[in-house]
Parts: sequence; structure tokens; C-alpha cells
Amino acid sequence: MKKITILAITLLSSIVGFAQFNQGRMLVGGSAEFRTISDKNKSGGTTTTNGTRTTLSVSPSFGYFVIDQLAVGASVDMSHSKWNAKTSNDVDNNTNSFQFQPFVRYYLPAGVFFQGKFGIGTAKTNYDENYDDRKYNTSSLALSAGYAIFLSDNVALEPELGYRTSKFKDTDSDTKNINSGIFLRIGFQIYL
Repeated sequence: MKKITILAITLLSSIVGFAQFNQGRMLVGGSAEFRTISDKNKSGGTTTTNGTRTTLSVSPSFGYFVIDQLAVGASVDMSHSKWNAKTSNDVDNNTNSFQFQPFVRYYLPAGVFFQGKFGIGTAKTNYDENYDDRKYNTSSLALSAGYAIFLSDNVALEPELGYRTSKFKDTDSDTKNINSGIFLRIGFQIYL
């Protein structure tokens, strides 16, 4: 009897979870992300590893299921990062960035999802020492996998693990800053 009850609950959970990902539904929510990545500069043909960048970001988002289990949408990523220098000629700095990030997300019936995001935006870096602030054009690409944990019929927590690479192009020179690494993101979605 115990096995039948567990099987029935599992089957019912799968059906309820699948119903959330039907064509025409919307998802509204957002996420918070924490990441620590290695920081590199590329100027001309030379690439230098400079230190570690720790970032916290918040991203409100909206998506629409164009077909069952496939949602497209966009988020607005607002982030703050701190860079700890590893070389003697570099200084610590803080960067604030803003990106528009279209995304594609595919759900498996059990609530597991895979997501790809591409972002474009701007950033400004403030230095701790006597250096001029810098402005950048930014782009990013992130691939991730997550799981929708339904708290009710329409509300879910969504832990997500992925890999992200970001590029910061200085607006006053041809210097590019490249960051890449693994991230952990926690999302909160309402399925309408």
C-alpha cells in the first residue's frame, strides 16, 4: 500500500508540474545570483590574469510559453561586483552594470529546465586609488540547468547552476575585459 501511495503522489506531482509549462502561459519573477570568477584583460595580442571578481546580481524577468515546455522572454540584470587585484600594478575596483538579457528556457516534464541567455548593456568601474573611472559596453552568454520546486500551483523556487562568460569593452580604447566561470542562481517565478 505504501508503494502505491508513493507512486500515486509522484504521478500526480508530475502531471501538476507539466501543466505549468503549457503553451500560452506566462512566467513572471526574477532571480538573484552570486558568482566568483577569474578576471582577465586582453589588449592587443596579450592576455593577463589579474585577479578575482565577486559579483551579486538581481534580475527581474518575464517569459511566455510559445509552445508546451518552451518559454522565451527577457530579464534586466543589475549587478555589482568587487575586483580583488592579484598583480602589483593593478588596484581593487567596484563595477556596476546593467544588461538586457533575452532568454530561451526548455522544461522537462519533471520540472528540470535548461536555459540560455545572451545579454548586452553598459557598465561603470570606480577605482579605489587615483585612477579615472571607466565606462564599458558589455555582453554576456550564460548556459544553465535548474529545477522548478513548486511551493503552490503557480509559484516556484528555481535553483540554477550554470556557466557564464562576460565581455567588457572599454568605450575609450580597444581594451577588453573577459570574465568567465560557474554561477549559482536562485529564482522565484509565478506561472500565470
